Order: sequence, then structure tokens, then C-alpha cells
Amino acid sequence: MALSVVGFLLTLVSLSGASAPDCRELVEPYMPEEPEQLFGKWIYVMGAGDPVTYHKALEYMKSSWIELQPTSDNLTVTLRWGDYCFHRCIFGKVNATVSGLTATFRKNLSDHKGHLLQTCSDCLLWTDTFRNVDVTGRYIMQFTRTGKIHPTDVEHFRKQAECLNFPENYHSYDTTAGQCRNHHKVEVLYLEVQNSDTSAVGS
Repeated sequence: MALSVVGFLLTLVSLSGASAPDCRELVEPYMPEEPEQLFGKWIYVMGAGDPVTYHKALEYMKSSWIELQPTSDNLTVTLRWGDYCFHRCIFGKVNATVSGLTATFRKNLSDHKGHLLQTCSDCLLWTDTFRNVDVTGRYIMQFTRTGKIHPTDVEHFRKQAECLNFPENYHSYDTTAGQCRNHHKVEVLYLEVQNSDTSAVGS
């Protein structure tokens, strides 16, 4: 994703913060029995970053989606994304190499590594770390098929983020921002979002 890409199938975060038995289960790397369930489009609903600079960066991302696609190589998956931030749509695509429960890729001179975590039905939860020379950071991001999530699943996410020592004040999707839908029509989408926001204010 655009905010240092927030990668795909995602990083083996240090489990040093997972000291309690329930934490160990909550942050165990996960892969569904049928990996095909991961393919398709997912909409961002909430997340957190570390250190604080990357956590605050999420505030500028008003909406986001990702799309996972298979390739002819069973060990490679294509990740596409569309982020709405800084009043414009930002699109990207990268191939991730999958090895066991871990996926890695390189984007904008940064090396990314990540893995999935157990989450709710029709949900996708990943944690991603990256390194660019001496700069490192990490994210945990919750996606669903619809962009909506049940309150009990929000609490489950909160516990997982806490176990991994992410900030407690997690970021959530701005439902008024709209989604970037087509990377061939960036300017049109920008106008659509702006017009939508204006009409909402006037209503």
C-alpha cells in the first residue's frame, strides 16, 4: 500500500510482546486451508503503526483497498492497492514471494516481510514490517470484504494489536471518504469524492 506499501501476506513480527498464553494464540501466523479464499478485493477498516510516526501516517489515509491475485507461479502473488490520501487516489502493484506462512517483496527501496493472523470470517488481518537502510517500521491492518466489521471483531483486533505492542488508539476507516475504484480515472475519482464530500456538508 502507499504508506510504505503495507505489504502482503505478512511479517513475522517479534513475539516478545506476546507473553500471556492468550496472546500467543492471538498472534500465531495463519494461513487458511484453502488459500484461494484470500484472492479478490479487501477493504481496509482499521489499523495501527509503529513507531508513532507511522501510526500517525495512517490518519492521512482516508480509505484503502487491496486486491490479491494468483499468478502462474504458485509461489508468487500479485498485490494491487488503491489508497485515498492527501486528496487524491494513489494506486500500486507489486509481486510478493510466498514461502510457508511468510511473504516478502521490495517496494520503493524498502524490503517488506509479513504474514496473516487469525481473524473473523470474511476478514483479512495482516501485520507488515519493512526496512529501508536504517529505517524500520511495522503495521497491523484489518480488512473485510464489505468495509464493515462487527463490534466483537473490533475487540478481537484490539487485543491482537495490544499483544503485539501496537498503539491502543487504532486508526479506523473514514466511511465518508469514498473508495478509489479505477486507476485509469484518477482525476475523475478525485472529483467524485470531492463532490460527494461537498454534498454531504450541505445536507
